[in-house]
Amino acid sequence: MKYLHAFLILICIPVLVGSNTQINTPASIHYPDKRQLIRLVLEGMEIWTAGSEELVFRTGAVESMYRFRLSLHNGPELGYWQIHPKTAKDILFRYLQRPSKADLKQGLESVLGYKIETLLEKPERLESQLRDNDILGIALCRIWYGMAPYHIPRAGNLWAQALIWKRWFNTHKGNGSTRMFVRKVHRFQA
Repeated sequence: MKYLHAFLILICIPVLVGSNTQINTPASIHYPDKRQLIRLVLEGMEIWTAGSEELVFRTGAVESMYRFRLSLHNGPELGYWQIHPKTAKDILFRYLQRPSKADLKQGLESVLGYKIETLLEKPERLESQLRDNDILGIALCRIWYGMAPYHIPRAGNLWAQALIWKRWFNTHKGNGSTRMFVRKVHRFQA
């Protein structure tokens, strides 16, 4: 029962998007309702809260407006959540290898439908999955926020979300600001 949600995600998403001739891999699924997909992935991994769903959704909106899978600034960041490959490697191959993170790793592999070690088999595999696999992007975004020394703000607290995004996700090195985060969220929701 523990990973029933993840199983349902992998079985139901192809049906929801109209695939009746073959089962799509998560990377090839086009799922237009990003907010619903975020909820399904986080519930499948058993790490859902209303605040984390909203923060991951807003992060995608701010980072890419859900239009761009490549960095607009010629950087290495990929996917709607603009995950840096080095950050992804750190999460997948260091952080999730800790014995205390075994359940989190198992939840991720369950929603992905494959073992994360397969991302190391070919150098380009991780980058193509970061670019095209929204399930992986959602999961990595949420796990990255979970690694922060800050609590994920409650749903509805836009300024607190902007602050954690700037401090942890965008960092002091990034071009963003808390005001830019708020402005982009308002524009995206308009």
